[in-house]
Amino acid sequence: MSKVPLEPLRGFRDILPPESEALRRLAEIFARIARSYGYGEVKPPTLERFQLFAVKSGEEIRRSMYVFRDKAGREVALRPEATASIARIYLRLLRGQPKPVRLYYVVNCFRYEEPQRARYREFWQAGVELLGEPSILGDFEVIKLLLKFYESIDMLDHIVLKIGNTRLYRRLFAKHGISEEIQDHILHLMDKGMYKEALEALMGAEHPGLASILEELWSNARDDIDAAKNILSKSGEEIIESLEELKKLVDMLKGYNSRLNLEIDLAFARGLAYYTGTIFEVKVPGFPVSIAGGGRYDNLIELYGGEKVPGTGFAIGLDRTLAAMESSGLRPRIIYQEPVRIAVIVLDESLAPYAAKVQDILASKDNVSAALYTGSKLQKMLPRLAKQGYHYAAIVGKQEAREGKLVLRDLAKREQRVLTLEELRELNLTELEFR
Repeated sequence: MSKVPLEPLRGFRDILPPESEALRRLAEIFARIARSYGYGEVKPPTLERFQLFAVKSGEEIRRSMYVFRDKAGREVALRPEATASIARIYLRLLRGQPKPVRLYYVVNCFRYEEPQRARYREFWQAGVELLGEPSILGDFEVIKLLLKFYESIDMLDHIVLKIGNTRLYRRLFAKHGISEEIQDHILHLMDKGMYKEALEALMGAEHPGLASILEELWSNARDDIDAAKNILSKSGEEIIESLEELKKLVDMLKGYNSRLNLEIDLAFARGLAYYTGTIFEVKVPGFPVSIAGGGRYDNLIELYGGEKVPGTGFAIGLDRTLAAMESSGLRPRIIYQEPVRIAVIVLDESLAPYAAKVQDILASKDNVSAALYTGSKLQKMLPRLAKQGYHYAAIVGKQEAREGKLVLRDLAKREQRVLTLEELRELNLTELEFR
């Protein structure tokens, strides 16, 4: 018999506690916040037609997709991101819903990229999509929700929100007659920080005047909207409107939360080619990759054959957020709080039904993990359970079962008390010193 390799494929991971539990808590916190702001959960399929993502995902993502033919010969792909799937679901099932439509998701995604720190081939994302809100209030709403998430996990003071505007470039490029394909390529180069190559691409497309304007913009007004207005003053009212829209959004965000560390970057672009307006991402100083990002995509629904429905949203990299947290030495209690671990020990198998009732009472309490064990040699079991990380043992013998009681033992202090089931129900475990 051939030996099966036990290592996961390169770029994939077996995620165990405490990391798996921390990821779950991040997802739960995000979902709770999204629901509280009026968003409903959607669960898109993991496998989609390749065509869905090929339409407007961007150069890098198209190259890094897991694409293959299924048994029916269809060209399919593991989802590299979720927004395209949400757009498809909207067109199929939600077109008749009152606008705006608010949706959230927590999904795993797949990209065949070179594995490196905080970059995996399977990764977890949580995000929202706001469909049908054309104004800047939509961008403000989703960014506000994003900030609320990072505030709730005690990271707001440790992040930088970088913000820019793709509409500025789309309008500039369109005014100079640059094709959409070349526009997408230049924005891709900008996303990679390859500004010299982006200018060369403009020169190659016979637009030296625009290349000169952008070089001045990136050199002298990258973080200054008013200076950018002066440089682009002769480019037309629509271009200036894009800058004024960005300034208005920046002012709204600063007015909302004065603690926000906000970075304006007019040379900023994002890898997904469907963005048409505001774009943003969340960075942690010293961490090599962004941990969240999003933006406005007003043409995506139309690209898939629907009516024009403006959209905006974001995706949080849950793996990256957790890695950035650990890299920064942050261990917020809301994420890393360990459950109170209690071993329910039944001394005789015939007492299992009663012990199961004890386990149910304990397991119903907040932040408690109760596991059932059988055994009669407590002198050996209790030290072993303490080494395994258990804080308490709930011991059930024949006398306890007969009297409707149990023995609750502190494994660290080696102290114990006898409780009735009713007393156990009323017991507030968080008030006891387990550790």
